[in-house]
Amino acid sequence: MKKQIIMMFAATAALLSACHEPDELIIPEGIQGLNSVSAQFATGDYKNDATAKFTTLVTEANKDRIVIDVPWFFPESSDNRSELSQMRVTANIDNNCSITPMLGTLDLTQENWFTLIHADGSTHEFCITGNLKKSDKCEIITFTTDTPAITGIIDNDLNTISLISADDLSAVTAQVILSPHATITPDPAVAANYEGDGMKFTVTANDGVTKRVYTVSKQVPPKVKYGWRAGSEKEVWQQTALDKLGIVNAAGKNYSLAASGDKLILSTGADKYLFKRATGDFIGAHDMKGVSANGCVTSDDAGNILYATQADPNAEFRIYTAESTDQTPTQLLSYTNATGASMGKHISVSGDVKGDAIVTAVIYTWNGVTCKFLRWVITGGVVAKPEMVTVTGATAGWNGNGHADVEASSSNPDDPYYLSYYSANKLFRVDATGAVTSSIGTATWGANSNYNCVDVCTFNQAKYAAIYTGSHFTYGEFKAYMFDVTSPAPLEGLCDTSPSKVFVSGEYKPAAGVVNATSDVLMVASPDGYKLSLYYTDGNTNALVAWEFDCIDK
Repeated sequence: MKKQIIMMFAATAALLSACHEPDELIIPEGIQGLNSVSAQFATGDYKNDATAKFTTLVTEANKDRIVIDVPWFFPESSDNRSELSQMRVTANIDNNCSITPMLGTLDLTQENWFTLIHADGSTHEFCITGNLKKSDKCEIITFTTDTPAITGIIDNDLNTISLISADDLSAVTAQVILSPHATITPDPAVAANYEGDGMKFTVTANDGVTKRVYTVSKQVPPKVKYGWRAGSEKEVWQQTALDKLGIVNAAGKNYSLAASGDKLILSTGADKYLFKRATGDFIGAHDMKGVSANGCVTSDDAGNILYATQADPNAEFRIYTAESTDQTPTQLLSYTNATGASMGKHISVSGDVKGDAIVTAVIYTWNGVTCKFLRWVITGGVVAKPEMVTVTGATAGWNGNGHADVEASSSNPDDPYYLSYYSANKLFRVDATGAVTSSIGTATWGANSNYNCVDVCTFNQAKYAAIYTGSHFTYGEFKAYMFDVTSPAPLEGLCDTSPSKVFVSGEYKPAAGVVNATSDVLMVASPDGYKLSLYYTDGNTNALVAWEFDCIDK
């Protein structure tokens, strides 16, 4: 098409210029040629999967022989050996160029020869082949001593691990999680002395060459004065093909998150699944020990898990709790739903349900109806009768399908609450009486998203509120935002421009048509106070993502 447009333009110019010869059409240098070559599996579970696309940029150095590196194992955390004999190969080439013969499914264990034809008719012969590449990753992901149980603070810039403890650590065993297929010496499961200068461990990557030496010792690393340290934020893992794990979005599904110990729970309603918090590795289905909770999950500041049922009007609404994923959930509270609307697709908690906490549950109403939520105040582990809070200054949008969430900022019922719902697509600050006091507006590209979840967390003297701008359509934005809400000053601006914004994630877009708008966001501060984790999930984007922040002063 571009060739035709250029020729038509040239012909028109010749007619208009009459006695002038048309100028020679010169294609600028730098837009001719082969830019990159990509390969995807042509068979198997990851056939044509966007998460399994391996690309090599073409340069002057490799233009004759283009080698596409494919991970030795895929996914890298698995033991599935990659196979190069059937790979679907594509290329990015400049306008007016072509490749012959056509690319397609190739055996990348061989050299496959092609001809690049430039716009001026000149040609260049090149070959495409593959290389199974072993991983060069050699990090300690987690380091945890057995007795006493201490989770080490890992600094991958300085290659140090700090064990914060007043106990004698002169003969202690430990467990580690390493980069996939890496090895460690000496074995941390053998008792070692972490007093004084501590112990050195060498982690060797799967390639057998790349190494990193860590020093593990008992000490207390310094903290920045406030909040998380700028520059510490990193996306530590992502699961972007949940359907391949058997977690499939559909009508009636309801995605929510909870964290307890080293495990992350993803609930889709009646079905619940476990992942390793540190690596994102899929563990499998969550055994509820015979307890049924078809609504949602969340977790409190102490790591207690809350499991909620869904309840239509006049039905019994229940919340169960457990201290870990291994424990049988027990009933925390029950309520005969006299609200006239459904509830249970999102609940939130601030504090510790074994001590002082506030549990909130949005009442799902439709467009034009006043927003309401129930509040249970827990004091000393005792649950008080629920209170209905009517929100003034925020009229319900299309949140009847569970597209709303509210969370208290602390266990004090007089402190503010944070509310987000579709289709207002804002973050509201609400006082204890339900009055909206201020808000942060829809992001510039967020009007077609679904702001249906919110979470609040205190970390290193800062209070943060997080939202996720979920997928309601195939267009819009699909990002997690974090705001500093420590100050009582009014919230202002838009999500992407507010002075309160301290973080925004990247995004994973829906790979296909949307099915059911459902998502959640969760922040978790580590017990030692050095790390903050942020997780988000979205049924339509088929993704579960983890970010990490720290407050180590460097």
